[in-house]
Amino acid sequence: MLEKGGVNILQEFATINETKQIFHFGEGVHLFVGYGHSNAVAIEGAMSVILIDTLDSPDRAAEMLMELQKITPKPVRTIIYTHGHPDHRGGAGMFQATAQSVIAFANRDHQLLDSRKINDVLLKRTQHQMGYRLNDDEAITQGIGMREGHTQGQRGYAPLLPTEIITDGIVDRVIDGVHLQLISAPGENGDMGYVWLPDQKIMCSGDNYYAAFPNLAAIRGGQYRDIGRWIQSLDLLITYNAVTVLPGHLQPLEGADIVKTTLRNYRDAIASIFDQTLAHIDAGLTVQEVVEQVRLPDHLRTLPYLQEIYGSVEWTVRAIFTAYVGWFDGNPTNLHKMPQYLYSAKMVALIGGSDKVLNALETAISEADYLWALQLCDLLIAIGETKAVDLKIKTLYALADLETSANGRHYYISYAKEMLDNK
Repeated sequence: MLEKGGVNILQEFATINETKQIFHFGEGVHLFVGYGHSNAVAIEGAMSVILIDTLDSPDRAAEMLMELQKITPKPVRTIIYTHGHPDHRGGAGMFQATAQSVIAFANRDHQLLDSRKINDVLLKRTQHQMGYRLNDDEAITQGIGMREGHTQGQRGYAPLLPTEIITDGIVDRVIDGVHLQLISAPGENGDMGYVWLPDQKIMCSGDNYYAAFPNLAAIRGGQYRDIGRWIQSLDLLITYNAVTVLPGHLQPLEGADIVKTTLRNYRDAIASIFDQTLAHIDAGLTVQEVVEQVRLPDHLRTLPYLQEIYGSVEWTVRAIFTAYVGWFDGNPTNLHKMPQYLYSAKMVALIGGSDKVLNALETAISEADYLWALQLCDLLIAIGETKAVDLKIKTLYALADLETSANGRHYYISYAKEMLDNK
């Protein structure tokens, strides 16, 4: 979301959450926070270590391993991926010499055919969202963890292929004396899973919970994340009555009451956005009208673990609308659109010509009316007015400093830098 001092909010969040920490729970359960973009959990068995997720790069996994060896000399024999995102699998190659078993969950999503044909644009948009081309001052943070290792000159992702795919909903397993359950729980990803330690009432929750408003709709693009199903997986998580929750990013939850309250609020926040959006769609509102109506309830909006540091309520609403009713918003004006050049030329002429629009644009920037400024920029750029290119770049940087979502900030700045490159 756009908020005065958005850049300061992100800087404060990064300072608090990107410090290296090792948490110890129960008997032989260790959570590594701040050693990579994601977290990792090490569980000591009788003769070996079970590692849940492996950080985002082999270099960072090597640093974590050095710390782990100060705790126990046991080798990592088993790796469990909570899901397939590379920031959770990228460090696995560091354990190739010792890992004998690599376990992952089956993907419950139906994959669209030929999606690889749009890999180039998805890669570009991923670079924009993640801020991969930005320096540390520009990026500040990657939202729910420090920037990935490959942005810091480290080796890139080095995952190990799974040796076993969990296809059942719940699988009981004893690994090196450790009793655990592997639970399919699609949410942020179709292959998301929980790892439950019943003897200690510890739940490893993957990315279905972390202490920020979730990325329910990725602006980099991709298939719709089934939010109704995500809510069901949170309902399932709540039923376990965990005493400790170890998420895939950021800080753990400790204490039965804290766990129950936090997960319930998190689940209710997502459900509220989902239900409000569907109700407004059913009332016949356009997508923009729905965006203007949907809000988090007052009692949830200020909770620290629901701040729009990563995901966004507005982007979530737009994703739900498109997923449930498609691109057409119900307004027949939008059934057949004028070509962008023709529309822009007519609008500029109606206003009184390019000079008047440029003056209005410069006034909008000076008054910090940046969203209006972007609209005017696009009118002028569509008809070839080159002066508007520099003004759009300036406006994108200004909006980046208001944006509380790291993803949004990255996209504004990365897109501006691409425009500079293309001048």
